[in-house]
Amino acid sequence: MAPWNRERLRYMRNIARQGPTELGYAYFRARRRRKNQRDDETTLTESDELAISGAFDYSRDELAAHRAVVDAYRAMDTCEIRSIQWFLPYFAHAYFGGVYTILRFADHLHREHGVESRFCLYDASPDEPTISRLARQIHEAFPSLADAEVTGSKVDGQAQFGHLREADAAISTLWTGAYPLLRFNRVKAKLYFVQDYEPQFYPAGAGSALVEQTYRLGIPGIINTPGLAAAYRAYGNPAVSFVPAVDERYHPPATPRSGDGPVRIFFYGRPSTPRNAFGLGMATLAKVKQRYRDRVEIVSAGEEWRPGAYGVADVLTNVGRLPGLDAVSDLYRTCDVGLVFMFTKHPSYQPLEFMASGMATVSNENPDTAWFLHHERNSLVAPPAATIIAEEIGRLVEDAELRHRIAEEGRREMAALSWPGQFERIWETITHPAAATWDDPEGWRP
Repeated sequence: MAPWNRERLRYMRNIARQGPTELGYAYFRARRRRKNQRDDETTLTESDELAISGAFDYSRDELAAHRAVVDAYRAMDTCEIRSIQWFLPYFAHAYFGGVYTILRFADHLHREHGVESRFCLYDASPDEPTISRLARQIHEAFPSLADAEVTGSKVDGQAQFGHLREADAAISTLWTGAYPLLRFNRVKAKLYFVQDYEPQFYPAGAGSALVEQTYRLGIPGIINTPGLAAAYRAYGNPAVSFVPAVDERYHPPATPRSGDGPVRIFFYGRPSTPRNAFGLGMATLAKVKQRYRDRVEIVSAGEEWRPGAYGVADVLTNVGRLPGLDAVSDLYRTCDVGLVFMFTKHPSYQPLEFMASGMATVSNENPDTAWFLHHERNSLVAPPAATIIAEEIGRLVEDAELRHRIAEEGRREMAALSWPGQFERIWETITHPAAATWDDPEGWRP
């Protein structure tokens, strides 16, 4: 056991201040032993379970029928779209980032162009309570979609989605939805709404191969951010990208924070999501706290977890998953610096929200997000080394002028973006597939 020196006593005292739960975590963490292997543990990985399920299989005939629809659409000069059949995955709440963007787009199309949206929750139970609950969430988030048809997955004769009506267009919104889209041919247009590079959600194997195969189906893409669009085009697909805006709720505080107290640092912490590099964040913030002690206050949100379970009870406070977007924006306005990691080809919504809220943003170097995150201009970026990232955060702690300059430039750039402007570019492209320029937005940055 480690000796009871002054540093160790200080460590235990800081944990005790967090309450008995954190103290208990620290005790049991210190006594933890290697877990016993369960005799009934499955030998199949999630990746292999996806393949063996059969849900992502298709025949050459199905592929040929699908390609005929896609090729016909891509040759059209004009495609009138009055109805869209969306393939949505099951979701816990309508305000989840990717789902909220999809519903926002459907809302815009209905209000501005009179487009009828129908939503098939293709992996949701067809039972009435499930569908009713999810439909209610959609309608509450966007009242304009109150009359939108919401259905689940259902086998009708030989066709799993035979209950869906003919529509002008059908849009998949996740890789698992691209397979139902492949089989649904009662449309003039097929589109793929891509919001992250999903092959990287799985280790190399069957799962990543099944995702990547959806990028080889030739489906024209509506892609969230230019960097991700470049990756999708590399598979030979046409793609129109958009730059996410943020809600008006994300804005700086009316009165700037006083510089007298500690610098408040926010971390987007999700242990269950590898692409957000939770462990790297813990290592980085421990170094920041060790160096600056009471000069910094660190708070995390995004997922429920106990700091004591990870040995950081004396480093930060985790407030978990907040009850709504207003609570999120309120929290951001209390912070000076925002730290977020993203190791796929999408920057995540957090840095955009940080900037709009007046925070100085810190993130990881990533060639696929370099179109947006510019070091020492609107953010600070660093390689995935805890010491170097901690040093960048330290610059913001020590230099209030730098912190203000980085935050102000980020706020200015985000203020130039609007959802309607981005959505109208998409609409013009998808309704003129042959004549449109499927490319990235130009001149969006002020």
